[in-house]
Amino acid sequence: MEQAGVCRRWSEEDLHAVREITWRSWLSAYSSFIPESDLRTYFEEHYSLAALLTLVHDPTVNGFIAEVEGTPVGYVKTKLNTEEKRYYVSSIYLLPEAQGKGIGRKLMLMAAEESEANGFDRVYLGVMVKNRPALDWYSKMGFQRVETASFTMGTTSVDHFIGYIPLTSLRAYAR
Repeated sequence: MEQAGVCRRWSEEDLHAVREITWRSWLSAYSSFIPESDLRTYFEEHYSLAALLTLVHDPTVNGFIAEVEGTPVGYVKTKLNTEEKRYYVSSIYLLPEAQGKGIGRKLMLMAAEESEANGFDRVYLGVMVKNRPALDWYSKMGFQRVETASFTMGTTSVDHFIGYIPLTSLRAYAR
């Protein structure tokens, strides 16, 4: 697999790949602490083709697909929250075999560019406390925890750290 791949804005044609990437990455990252039935319930509600189609056309949402040799291997979804005056990385998922190759870093830089273009100096995100690899990765980028909240998938609730990464820290990490 080539290093880092190519990132581009997502389109309607990418939605099947987004579903596949989401499901496979969830099974890899979350199945040790969230039952598959709860993952499936949440997935079908929030990642149906209809739900994703709505996101593709939402002016406050941006999505970027990472491809390696023309095959989608990951994506990042961002959201401008005007009420909170925050720019969020609401999802970033990579296929397990695409991790550790610089692709996630490249997607985070795309999110940083969007955040800055919208007048922000940081990106906010949430990460499940039990998702140690993701928490460690965000920490390397300068993740600053602001609060802990409960996040529910199906009938399972897990603690979720919510915080931000300053764009200067994210860019320094990405070099």
